[in-house]
Amino acid sequence: MEFKISENIKRLELHDSSIDLLEINSDNIVLIFDWAKLENYKEKNLDGLILGRCKLVLSGITKTTFEIMTDKETKITEFPKDFQSRLEIIGDNESKGDNHLRIGSLMNNDGELAWTNWNLNFNKFSFYWNNHVTFEEWKNGAIAE
Repeated sequence: MEFKISENIKRLELHDSSIDLLEINSDNIVLIFDWAKLENYKEKNLDGLILGRCKLVLSGITKTTFEIMTDKETKITEFPKDFQSRLEIIGDNESKGDNHLRIGSLMNNDGELAWTNWNLNFNKFSFYWNNHVTFEEWKNGAIAE
């Protein structure tokens, strides 16, 4: 992938994205999203961008937690091995710094929708993409593939 950031992960917005690929290794997590939004791409002196398919690599995983919230209960549980097939859509994401990411999403939980929070702590991240359009281009109908 041609473009990259590796600092200030707070610029990344995944609202309404889905995960096309998920790889979990002992020390790394790789996520490929169908699209994302990036605020302030200062590395190339651009304001906000709408990105096409993009890849997030989290290296040096230090801790993960997975929380499921239903009408009946909220519980912290093991990360579901079939998460990607049960994922409906990413609702939001939040970072407490460059070593933390929380992905909030809707997930099919035994036949009913549940809200989930996947908290990831890591040593570093790299985020890559090939195609983007500016916010202005996007507002005028351009699409990043």
